[in-house]
Amino acid sequence: MESERLSLDIVYGLLSEARCRYLLYYFLKNDHANIESISLQIAAWEQGESIEVVTEAQKQRVTTSLVHSHLPKLEDHDLIEHDNRTGDVIVSDGFDEISETVRQARASEDEVTVTGSSMESFLYSEPVPSSNREQ
Repeated sequence: MESERLSLDIVYGLLSEARCRYLLYYFLKNDHANIESISLQIAAWEQGESIEVVTEAQKQRVTTSLVHSHLPKLEDHDLIEHDNRTGDVIVSDGFDEISETVRQARASEDEVTVTGSSMESFLYSEPVPSSNREQ
């Protein structure tokens, strides 16, 4: 089936939802996976922890969200194929069209999480008292 190029509105709409964005990030490095491993990794990213500390309840919440919302949405846009019986998910050809945008989003999000550097914004610092500014 010939796929149409996704509009920027659709791509950025997908990236605007954290779990959907994490799902797309996952497929930057993986061509296929099972819903269980994807859910485990996304739950770990959401918690900012390693996969070893993710609870079954956390993983199950992510799995439910992926199965009922995010996987069907990505499948509708020909980005992935999902087998409901086995839980297998594979990347479709359409993913190649948006992979660079997803890669840029990932890089920009990584930049945002860096803290404590000299690059921190002055907008979040304490205001300089007016008496100090005049000196």
